[in-house]
Amino acid sequence: MSILNVDTLQNRAGVSTAVTLSNLYAGVADAWCVFSTNNTNNCINESFNVITLVDEASGLFRAVFEKNLGIKGNGYVVLGSSANGATDSGNTTTQNRYCQQDGVFTPSDFRMKVHRTSGALDDNYVTMMFFAKT
Repeated sequence: MSILNVDTLQNRAGVSTAVTLSNLYAGVADAWCVFSTNNTNNCINESFNVITLVDEASGLFRAVFEKNLGIKGNGYVVLGSSANGATDSGNTTTQNRYCQQDGVFTPSDFRMKVHRTSGALDDNYVTMMFFAKT
């Protein structure tokens, strides 16, 4: 691993640019997770800063962060999506899916409920992304 130590950054025209860590990390997800919840393959497929996923009930999942998020007040955004992943018309569903926060977002974990038209469900593919204002 290499370390880059500089005092001043300049663009190609030689003009100094002010770059702070908050500017550098603004817009970068603090944590994200892609997981399967279809009861036969209940696992994290890929993740960043999510150490484990707890299946708390049908359609209810809690992501536990490896490193706490420094949340100030209500300064966070969570994006979630869900799909069954079927590629043929015989197995796809026309039921609308949506994800919502369930409970209080803490610096150490987040609970999400996956819904469809007929109620909560475990689904083949679920994604969550977390952006926190620190």
